[in-house]
Amino acid sequence: RDTVKLCPRRSKKRVVDPDYLNAVAKLGCCLCQQPATIHHVHAGEGMGLRAADYRSIPLCPRHHQHGGYGIAIEMGRKAWEKANRTEEYWLEWTWDQLEIPEDTRAKWRKREYDI
Repeated sequence: RDTVKLCPRRSKKRVVDPDYLNAVAKLGCCLCQQPATIHHVHAGEGMGLRAADYRSIPLCPRHHQHGGYGIAIEMGRKAWEKANRTEEYWLEWTWDQLEIPEDTRAKWRKREYDI
């Protein structure tokens, strides 16, 4: 597995890193391993703010937006989390898969990014 190179930059109130997002998408959906799109985890973000790219998980279109209530996270977050665990659980899983060091994770949990 390739090491993830972190190259953050700020763009309109959020941290973006396309290389990181590509690495996340390459993991495949965290629920079914199908080809994935990116879902930004918004838990704990302020109103109207986009989550940083480092707070994203890989979800296939079915589990992200198109699967209906309880299947797609965007169709009902509480039902999705009841069936599949929390977004924060899958965020930690994503960081495990990408072998993100614990000191970096600790910063990201506090929304601190080295830019």
